Amino acid sequence: MNRKDFLKKLSITGTLLTLAKSSDSFGQTESRTEVKAPTKTNPSKKAIVLGGGLSGLYAAYLLKQSGYQVSLVERGERLGGRIATFTDKTLGITQDLGGEWIGEGQSDIKSLTKQLGLTLKSSPLAAKFKLRNEGGTSLVNISPSSIETLEKVIELHKSLGESQKQGLDRINFAAYARYQGIADEEVKSINEVYRVLLGGDLTQISSESLLSDLSSQESALRPEYFISGGAENMIKGLAELLGPETEISLGDSVTKVSQIKNSVQVDLASGKVIKANVLICTIPPQSILDIKWTPSLPKDIVYSSLRMQSGRLVKNLILCKSKETFSPFLNVTDTPAQTMYLSTPEAIGENAFAITTLTSGDRALLFEKASDNQRKVLLKLSLQEQKQLEAAEPLENGFIFHSFKKHTGHSGFVSLFPAGSFGIKDPWFESYERVFFAGEHLAKHSGTMDAALSSAIQAVSRI
Repeated sequence: MNRKDFLKKLSITGTLLTLAKSSDSFGQTESRTEVKAPTKTNPSKKAIVLGGGLSGLYAAYLLKQSGYQVSLVERGERLGGRIATFTDKTLGITQDLGGEWIGEGQSDIKSLTKQLGLTLKSSPLAAKFKLRNEGGTSLVNISPSSIETLEKVIELHKSLGESQKQGLDRINFAAYARYQGIADEEVKSINEVYRVLLGGDLTQISSESLLSDLSSQESALRPEYFISGGAENMIKGLAELLGPETEISLGDSVTKVSQIKNSVQVDLASGKVIKANVLICTIPPQSILDIKWTPSLPKDIVYSSLRMQSGRLVKNLILCKSKETFSPFLNVTDTPAQTMYLSTPEAIGENAFAITTLTSGDRALLFEKASDNQRKVLLKLSLQEQKQLEAAEPLENGFIFHSFKKHTGHSGFVSLFPAGSFGIKDPWFESYERVFFAGEHLAKHSGTMDAALSSAIQAVSRI
């Protein structure tokens, strides 16, 4: 069953895609659309979902809509995975610490925000990631001739056959861009944008993977909007839709998954055992290898798990008071914090504002291993070295540290596909008896909240 037919079968086309009461113009306040009552569950239809991030929660919701009784297992103490929002009502500040931006062509995430009655607003930082540097606002600093070269290559990529794409996949994008005549400094400039969005380096990325992203409106490289009030409101909304009848196990990890005849059994570290008809696994590929599988995982899936990589990102906040008025900005710096930005007007309160620091690669590892006091020293140093922020004064206890590793078990934030990864996702799309796989890493374009949703749709449609 294809994705379109699956959505029709669930009768959620009306709730997800054609919400008559919602405004078609994002950025406008939308009235909450009445959510269609879920399908009555069938006691004989039971499903297990591994992973309580966006993909897992959405898969659980779709299964519930299909009549399944759902049990969801999350190893962390909270739902949301790589989505987290900092909110201080006293200061009047809201800022995302995980998934943050949404693209114009990301239809699944845009539909979900409508269904949940949330509002998308235009990101003040969207121009920073444009390929064409109109008005000098973009992080991309390359010549008009290099832009034309890139645009021609992107357009050509759309018509390539499988064998040609496989050839491109053997080359990393940094080397390919230089081969096309783009100067080293220009490649470095493009690299800064990629690093900010995905936490990776162009020497780590397959040319085929990046050109596929550059040619698509769905990719993470085209941020346009943010969710007013924070992306974590999606997690709360989905949890509410799942309701008390959905069994959710937090702070418990999976030790074993067994499949016998027409059933699947999950053993948890706590000793709890859950049985069902089907299972959807949305956990990161590295964690999948920590589970004992009976029968054993197919070799192609094991190999793919070992090959997949993740961009390392650390996001922290500096809450500041100032005598001056600040507006959203984004600076790529040589400081320990690397990238510093004021994301949206919602990060600016009446007497304070929140500066987000985004650190990747080896520097991110430094923040992960440092003590809280060492992190404060690094962030204070980064703040002091920015002339634009001379008037910013950190509040007492104004440092908010966030660790993806603490919440998800992995420091990686977004899936990256190095040279030689062509076809690496293919084994995951075949059912492994009663087990189906989903997650941001399995979407056509990884690195977005939209990818998490689309992978969940594809997995549930295969059941």
